[in-house]
Amino acid sequence: MYLIRRYALFSAILLICLPFASQFDIDEEADALKDDNDFSTVDESESLLSNVVSDVNKTLTNLYNQVTFANVTVDTNKTNANETRKLVKCKEIVYEPDVDPSVEIINGTALAKLLQIKPDIQSRDVEADCVLVLFYARACPFSAHAAPHFNALARSYPNIKMVGLDALKYHGINAQYGIVGVPTLKMFHNGRPVGKFNGTEYNIHLFSKFVHVITGQNPQALLVTSKDFQGPVSSVVEKETDYFLILSWLFIITCSIYYFMESKWCKMIVEIVQLNWRESEAQHEHID
Repeated sequence: MYLIRRYALFSAILLICLPFASQFDIDEEADALKDDNDFSTVDESESLLSNVVSDVNKTLTNLYNQVTFANVTVDTNKTNANETRKLVKCKEIVYEPDVDPSVEIINGTALAKLLQIKPDIQSRDVEADCVLVLFYARACPFSAHAAPHFNALARSYPNIKMVGLDALKYHGINAQYGIVGVPTLKMFHNGRPVGKFNGTEYNIHLFSKFVHVITGQNPQALLVTSKDFQGPVSSVVEKETDYFLILSWLFIITCSIYYFMESKWCKMIVEIVQLNWRESEAQHEHID
């Protein structure tokens, strides 16, 4: 890009300083129909500079074509990679009679057991347990908005086990699974992460599209009922006291006060106050 800018700047200078040469380049197709005697009226220096400008323009055109071809090649490679990407195969889940698939609320220990890796399964195209995990927080309004849609999603994909985990309550597990914000939706196949939902809108249709892209499964139905707003994942924002956040703020305030007291600004303020105090005492004694 830097080289292209240099050529473009040089070409612009020549086009500004040499209007006759640029006119020759513009009318090049019309002049090509003339005889050789007509070109003899053009000044040699002007013709030479015109050739330089023409060479620069050709160089810029070649560079542009190369960059465009490279971009097209990259896009083609990405398209081919997406086309050849393997879909994960989920193991069928057998339910008891009169039992509908539903979301299960678990803790950190249960999630670790659920996501245990079986060493004999090394490929996506081998059937294994598929687990869709919603990391949420009860005090997060976005988590509350996504909750009923995630609750309804369990009925749409019965062969995928769906669980919810309070990332604020079991915060020690967040770093292990790369959770930096809530709500976060992650798909696991044989205990290995295979996909993460990166959307900013949370509804059952986008969740279904996310699952379909990874597994290739089609939903049985996409319907959010009033029962889904009641649970298992709560859709009501609950106010909670985040003691870790309070301790963090106390730590930051304490460190800020300490470093300010050790700074030259604090010492300067103390010296000014002491000096003013002494001057006021000396003036008071002088008056007495």
